[in-house]
Amino acid sequence: MPRHLLWSCLLPLLLAGCAGDDGLAVVRAERGALPLVMVETGEIGAVRAQDLRPPQDWESSLIIVELAPEGTVVAVGDTVARFDDSALARPLADVEDRLRNLAVQREGTVASQSSQRQALVDAVAMAELSREQAQLQLAKLQFESQVRQQESRLTAERARIALDEARAKLVAQAILDSLALAKADLELADARAQRASLLERRRARSLLSPLPGLVVYLEQEDRQGKRTKPRVGDAIDPWRPIIQIPDLSAMQVTMMIHEVDRHRVAAGLPVKLRLEAYPEAEFTGRIESIARLAAELETGSGVRAFPTVARIDGADPRLRPGMTAIVEIGLGEVADAELVPRAATSERDGAWFVYPRADWPRPLQVRPLAVTPMTVAVAAGAELPAGTELVAAPPKEEE
Repeated sequence: MPRHLLWSCLLPLLLAGCAGDDGLAVVRAERGALPLVMVETGEIGAVRAQDLRPPQDWESSLIIVELAPEGTVVAVGDTVARFDDSALARPLADVEDRLRNLAVQREGTVASQSSQRQALVDAVAMAELSREQAQLQLAKLQFESQVRQQESRLTAERARIALDEARAKLVAQAILDSLALAKADLELADARAQRASLLERRRARSLLSPLPGLVVYLEQEDRQGKRTKPRVGDAIDPWRPIIQIPDLSAMQVTMMIHEVDRHRVAAGLPVKLRLEAYPEAEFTGRIESIARLAAELETGSGVRAFPTVARIDGADPRLRPGMTAIVEIGLGEVADAELVPRAATSERDGAWFVYPRADWPRPLQVRPLAVTPMTVAVAAGAELPAGTELVAAPPKEEE
């Protein structure tokens, strides 16, 4: 990420530069407060975002056939990508045919069982009637010969056995019917499960937005090591996310704080930022987190910095992920000092000097309270009252 460090004065200084009769360029020291800021370059991002991956389908290739344009604002449930599902059409048609055939077969089985059951019920009824008739006949022959009584008892016993057999057949057939229906139901359940699986696989071929946000393409690395964004016609690996949906209702800016400046920055410090795309707009926020460990800015550069995140106040449709922002981190202020343009000072061996025009070219040593590239805040005192005219550049012999 590009970075530059700049201390600047946010409060405009009324320093009037002019050339006097002696040809010297002069400025004036002014009494006031000097806000201190650190300026960094950052990148806008969403606080919350969700990556969308292709379906975990290893049985067929995943080829993109439709993509929502990058930058499209989407709502929950909007389709952001779709993969080719033609390979599922034939299996789905086959399982639908199987379901229809199994349903017809089950209906036929139920009808056949109903007919058989009725026949067995009728057989039981006839057997019961025959047994009753045999018992009545046996009762009539109680005064007949032993031979006829024995024949009647045998007839009654045969009727009882026939009734028991008819009842047993009815029970056995009910069990067989139940097993047949259970088998048919299992086959139907299996076919329905296959259909549900295929429908789910087909549904998963469409990626839907899980939250309102913005479509952002994620780069993919091809076999040659090049990083490219997804396109229609690409074959995608199932485990790689291809789209990110950031939530635009909560935004942040990420920047890199050089390790030499880490001690100046703390969580909670206020920030102001401007977008390169909208330089007239100003946004505010606060430092939210600073990484515990420094990271190398560029591989092999040896320059290390701390990734730092600032939360942006409110929401604004102009804030989009990936935008570049200039971030001013507020580090406090020097409340009461003499503000001297940096060009009117010189520094030697840690000592700072200014050059009052009235005493030119004799230098006046001052005690700086804060130094920025534009302004030096000097401790107020009688030796440098407000409005003192100062030579705008140190003399060459004093440098």
